[in-house]
Amino acid sequence: MEALGVLALFYLGTLLLTEGAGGLLGPRGRRLLSRFRGFPLGLVGLLLGVASGSGTGLSLLGRGLLQAGVLSLYEAALLALGGTLGATGVVVVAGLGNRTLAFGALSLALLWELAARGKSTGAGRLLYGIGLLFLGLELAHEAVLGLEPWLPLLPGWLLFLTGFLLAYGVGSANLVALLALGLSRAGADPEHTLPLVLGGGVGCTGPLFFHAMPEGLRLGLLLLVHRLALALPLLFLPSLGPFWAHVSYHTLAFLTLPLTFPFLHRLAAKIVPLPKAPGPKYLRLEALGDPLLARGLALREIARIGDTARSVLEGAWRALSREAGREADLVPLEEKVDRLSREVLVYIARLPEDALALPLLKAASELEHLADLSKKALRKAERLWAQGLTFSPEGRQELAQLTEATLGRLERALTALATGDRALALEVERQHPEVLARLEASRQAHLQRLRHREESRASTLTHLDLLLLLEELNEGVNRLARLVGELKPPVGEDDRR
Repeated sequence: MEALGVLALFYLGTLLLTEGAGGLLGPRGRRLLSRFRGFPLGLVGLLLGVASGSGTGLSLLGRGLLQAGVLSLYEAALLALGGTLGATGVVVVAGLGNRTLAFGALSLALLWELAARGKSTGAGRLLYGIGLLFLGLELAHEAVLGLEPWLPLLPGWLLFLTGFLLAYGVGSANLVALLALGLSRAGADPEHTLPLVLGGGVGCTGPLFFHAMPEGLRLGLLLLVHRLALALPLLFLPSLGPFWAHVSYHTLAFLTLPLTFPFLHRLAAKIVPLPKAPGPKYLRLEALGDPLLARGLALREIARIGDTARSVLEGAWRALSREAGREADLVPLEEKVDRLSREVLVYIARLPEDALALPLLKAASELEHLADLSKKALRKAERLWAQGLTFSPEGRQELAQLTEATLGRLERALTALATGDRALALEVERQHPEVLARLEASRQAHLQRLRHREESRASTLTHLDLLLLLEELNEGVNRLARLVGELKPPVGEDDRR
């Protein structure tokens, strides 16, 4: 039990140190990342790992940027490995401490919290984390004395597996390295702590597999194979101690990635094939030399995005109509809207005139927002149904009818946007006050049901939230309709064409 308590101190200390350093670092680190690509990005990740103490945080950031299409697989892997290498500095800091410094850091943390009165917790958490790490290493000496005689009896593969499972579960190679450092201070032979350290170095890949999209799974697999292939031969080499084994292993993993990446990329691609991502159908780079043509192509692509956004809202409407459906069913459509919107935004940013680009930018971002709202509406309803609750029959009918009316307005606005039909756009705008009145009438009717019927009380918050979302959806449809007037060619352009 004492050994588990020491592990808990290491875990909490590492967590607080990471949170504190991350709070002090703030968004500046992410802004720094945006300025570098290729191998230099890995070096920046290393610096951020030193500053934040979190290799896992940077690995997950790399996965998120990869899944968003911002980073390539190579760059995301470099960021993960560089961040993990930089974060080994936590073990360096912990190894410098003792009991006196532990209580000193904890005392300073408390005084800081009292002085700051909760306004600035970053420094306080940093001090708490350092203090707990120092204290954990001191207590480890006593806690592991009972374990140390057993180490020579355990096979290396079992120690490696133990380190792997610990790091996989908590997402921290540092935690396992700190445990090995504690065992070393208690007199354990370096050859018995080396398998623990290497197992932890491989196992820290674990968090990349949790809730990952196919791109994230590919990144996790690539790093897992890379780290495992390096760790297995090192098991048979003499160790200079846990600290040097920890730092040297992660340094080697970072520096050798450029050499092993081509093979690892092919292997990951074969094991985790990516679904064919929806790409733009009409955007052509060569058309950018003719701004009006490029604008027309972008508008055709926006019409395609609009069709998908309409499908998301239609899916939400069908689910509300029959009180059965899953948010997960809408995710592929919503992701398609996101991806195509991003492609259109990047494309129109290259248009030379704001008068051409801004209305298109507004339309693409508006459609992305509408798809997100539609998915959110189904998410709220699904949470209600998961609790075994339903809307009242009248409430369900009102919500379905209002969603259907919103869907009809969106279809008209998209048609007007694609064809430039201003009369149709004006009709959409004239419908807006009527829809708002129907939404208000639904609130009034719900209030009456709420006073007299128990079933309405169970679903009231979800019902009112959905009415707010429908109101916001209709506002977005109105903004789309108004964009039809903005999308006319600048004065004189038609003549020049």
